[in-house]
Amino acid sequence: MGAMSTGDQARNLVEATVAAREAGLDMLLVGDHHAVPPGYANAFSPVPTLARLMPSAGRMPLGMVLLAPFYNPVLLAEQIGTLAAFAEAPLTIALALGQGERQFTAFGMEETSRVGRLEELLAALRAMLDGEPATVPGRYHSLDRVQAGPTPRVPVSIWVAGTVRTAAARAGRLGDGWLTGQNATRTDLVEQLDAYRESAARHGREPLPVLRRDIFVGSSDAEAESVVEKILAEGYRGVGMDQLLVGAPETVVQQLEEYRALGFEHVLVRHIVGEQQLMLDSFRRIGAEVVPRVHNLPTSR
Repeated sequence: MGAMSTGDQARNLVEATVAAREAGLDMLLVGDHHAVPPGYANAFSPVPTLARLMPSAGRMPLGMVLLAPFYNPVLLAEQIGTLAAFAEAPLTIALALGQGERQFTAFGMEETSRVGRLEELLAALRAMLDGEPATVPGRYHSLDRVQAGPTPRVPVSIWVAGTVRTAAARAGRLGDGWLTGQNATRTDLVEQLDAYRESAARHGREPLPVLRRDIFVGSSDAEAESVVEKILAEGYRGVGMDQLLVGAPETVVQQLEEYRALGFEHVLVRHIVGEQQLMLDSFRRIGAEVVPRVHNLPTSR
C-alpha cells in the first residue's frame, strides 16, 4: 500500500478507493491475511476495512476475499448482514482456502482441514444469509437450525477461489463465481475453465469465471516494463511478465481481449507497484484509456 506506517497505509488505501471509483471500475474488493508480523507489512482486517471504505466507494459494488478456514460462520454471517445493511450496492464474498503453515498454526489448525472448513462455512453462510436456519452436521462447524441476522438488504454473491482443476470444479459446484489463481498460466486457465464450466452446468449454476491478474498501466510499454521488471527481479510472488497485465493502455486492452477470447468476461486486478503515485497514475490511465475500450469489446460467446 505504498508505505510501511499504519497511518500512511490507511490513508493510501482510502485514496486508492477513490481512484478506483473515479476510474469507473465495476467493483472494489479488499483482501485477507493473517498472522503477518507488523514489522513486515500491515494486514488490515477486511470487514472493518470495507466498512470504512464504503463512504469513499459511493455506489460502487464492494466485496472481500476471505480465507475461509479462519472464520466462524455465525459471526461472519452477522458481519456480512451488517455490511449489507449499510451498503449502497451488492456485495461479493470470495472464499479462498489459504495456505502456509504460519497462518494455520496461529489458529491451531491443520492445513489439511482447509477444504472441509471452506465447504462447511459456505453451506452455513448460504442458509443464514437467505434468512433460513442453518443445519450443518460438519466436522469443523456443527450447527443445528441456527439463524443469524440481519438478513442482507442488498444481494450477496459468494465466489469460490481456486488455483487447480479440482478447485475450479469445486467452484462450479458451490459458488456463484470462480476466482482464478494469480499465478495460473494460460494453459492452466484453459484446463481449469473447462472443469469449472462443466461442473457449473452439472450443478445448475450459471458460470461466472473471474480472471485474477496483477496490473500496471504505464504511459508506454517501455515505461511499464521498466517499472515492473525491477519488481520481478526481487522475486515478486513467483510470477513472470506473461502472468501480469503490463504495458501502455492499448497493450493492456489487447491482453484483456486475448483473455476474453479464452472465455473470461471479468478480471480482478491488483496493482503490482507499491509506490502510491505510480499506482494512482496507473488508475487514471485505466479509467481514461482502458475501461472504455474494454467495455466496448465483443463478448466471447
